[in-house]
Amino acid sequence: MAKYYVQSGSMRGIVDCYDSECAAVWVVNRVMRQIEPISDESMYDEDENADIGMFALEDTIRLNEQGFDRDDCEVIDTHMAFVQWHQLKRAIEAIHQQLGDKFDTE
Repeated sequence: MAKYYVQSGSMRGIVDCYDSECAAVWVVNRVMRQIEPISDESMYDEDENADIGMFALEDTIRLNEQGFDRDDCEVIDTHMAFVQWHQLKRAIEAIHQQLGDKFDTE
């Protein structure tokens, strides 16, 4: 996995991800955790929960494997990263519901 320096608005972070799209979805997830209730706290690392602050994103997310504020960064549309995050969240919820229903009946 590669290390990505990601930034958008007030959000700056470093994350290990398979690709830049995954890193952009990570940014959206960090920001959405400010307002989205977390139903299963065990899904998140305690150290990661400790540094959640209030973040606001811009229209784009800038990513680079070498550092912040670089001109040669990759740029991903924040809306598209949010759409991917939302699809992933719904898929995980559907799997959880199916597994929960299966285990509830046994």
